[in-house]
Amino acid sequence: MTRPISLPKLKAVLFDMDGLIVDTEPIHFQAFRQYMKNHGVDMPESMMADFIGLPEADNLRDLKAKYRLDTSLEQMVAERRVIYLDLIRTLPLRVFPGFWEFSAATRERGLRQAVVSSAPQEQVEIVLSRLFEGRPDGPAADYFDGIVTGDDIHHNKPAPDIYLEGATRVGAAPDRCLALEDSPPGAQSAVAAGMTAIAIPNEYTEGLDFPGAAAVLPSLDAARDYLGW
Repeated sequence: MTRPISLPKLKAVLFDMDGLIVDTEPIHFQAFRQYMKNHGVDMPESMMADFIGLPEADNLRDLKAKYRLDTSLEQMVAERRVIYLDLIRTLPLRVFPGFWEFSAATRERGLRQAVVSSAPQEQVEIVLSRLFEGRPDGPAADYFDGIVTGDDIHHNKPAPDIYLEGATRVGAAPDRCLALEDSPPGAQSAVAAGMTAIAIPNEYTEGLDFPGAAAVLPSLDAARDYLGW
């Protein structure tokens, strides 16, 4: 396997959050299912893969059309967001194996690192604050060189805007950034921004296509091995 980047060229690593750092995708889907149940629809779990990596408003717009819901999109977003915020404040959050080790290896090499999440700022702040609870290297705003959320840009993933903003926040040209993503829209966004993307699918995105990704690997630990870190 040929390594996709020249390590001396690399300046920063940009991490997606949901499904890559923290296993929040099942919680996201639980919120969607609860919202739809409140409106009389039993949503199958098989729909989960179609939701990952896209803004919640896009997913709700699709649900509104599919199930012909007579509710404004704005109201749908607000109601579903209340459900999700309650869940991420109260349910256990699992960090994916290998994240802290990958992050430490990034720092040891003098590389900058950022979180680039399509989620709204409030959701990102709650998840990251819980992630860093009790850690001596927190808070997240001090740990990362940049945190970009869906509220910071006009066009979310799969458009390149959010990763371009991430490059700006870490002060690196896009072609000197490595993006780690778990979803096809996220990887597409990073590649469109001119970055090298490594896809690390989770249980919901495993088996999907990641056009443009330099590699599709099973874990963050495998990504470190792939990079020779």
